[in-house]
Amino acid sequence: MDTLLAPLASPLPSCLEPHRFWIWLQMVAWRLYVRAVKGKGIPFMTVIDPQGTVYLKWIGHPPHEFPQAPEDPLAFTPSKAFRIALGDLPSAHPGERRPLIPRASDCSSHIAPSAHMATLPAPDT
Repeated sequence: MDTLLAPLASPLPSCLEPHRFWIWLQMVAWRLYVRAVKGKGIPFMTVIDPQGTVYLKWIGHPPHEFPQAPEDPLAFTPSKAFRIALGDLPSAHPGERRPLIPRASDCSSHIAPSAHMATLPAPDT
């Protein structure tokens, strides 16, 4: 038997039983869509919300089969080119000479102490 017209695999909650045919019809439409886009035999997963609407959750391999994402998605590891530009690594071109530019952390020690003590005028509000 072809799986295109197969009945629903899991039992529905009692509130959705009156809409079983329409939910099954949506499942047939999703199966047709997946076959048209990816071909026959591709795994996919659908989700049914409390109103009886069927949504496509994923097509292809289940999400747990993908490589795990890093723990911190905002973690930044500077590349080699970035570290060379900052001066942490020697240049890739041995004959290249760059003038040393003081970093912002180095410049803070050169600010006169009186500049730190200056007060700003009151805002015009």
